[in-house]
Amino acid sequence: MKKIFLILFTAGIFLNAQDKLIVEYESFTKMDMENLLNGSEISVSDREIQDALKKAMETPSYYQLIMTPDESLYEYQERINNQQKEEGSRVSISFGQRGKLYKNLKENLVLREANSWNVDYLIQDSVKTYDWKITRESQDILGYETRKATAEIDSITNLVAWYAPRLSFKSGPDVYGGLPGLILKLEKISKTKTGGEQTQTTTAISIQTGNEKTKITRPKKGKLVNQKEFKEESEKQMQRMKEMYDGGIDKD
Repeated sequence: MKKIFLILFTAGIFLNAQDKLIVEYESFTKMDMENLLNGSEISVSDREIQDALKKAMETPSYYQLIMTPDESLYEYQERINNQQKEEGSRVSISFGQRGKLYKNLKENLVLREANSWNVDYLIQDSVKTYDWKITRESQDILGYETRKATAEIDSITNLVAWYAPRLSFKSGPDVYGGLPGLILKLEKISKTKTGGEQTQTTTAISIQTGNEKTKITRPKKGKLVNQKEFKEESEKQMQRMKEMYDGGIDKD
């Protein structure tokens, strides 16, 4: 009887410890350089563009996900990059989102910080659902057995997720989730206009339990818009900048 009680007590501690988790993710973006450069207005001979793209693909972005069973906050983590831009280089490229992303499953709410043309926005959306197909494949990530699931976002973008059933959170990197366990690795594979592929791979590198000091704060910074309004305002700002630029050029 004592042994049974001890097992139940230990399980209870494990479940309570999962009330709040903090996960650190590392993200890399890879793309088909040859197809990208050949199909664009960028000259393949432009060495600076090629070098900047290669450096960006070798440089990871880091994110922190704080979550409870009902809400989460996904935030970019600034880290010192020792590979500074070479002196005299005009080109600097980076991948990945920079704003905070808040998700509330009970309210079916997503809030994402964004900046367009130096204007701060807060984009409001509903929680996305995906038609996940769970497979029998598995792999170990940070000591957790994860299972593979796939989903198709649209005709050009597919997802491959590895989720941990032992971590019973229906969340993951960025907006992705909805699986019976926390996503510890996510591959987002997209076809480019030039016929190549772009793959963003985001993998958990640490997991720890939160405490009473671990806070999930709903973002409030920026003009509140939906995704359609954000796109329309960004396009208007781009058009205004184009008109200002064209207006300053002598077209004799």
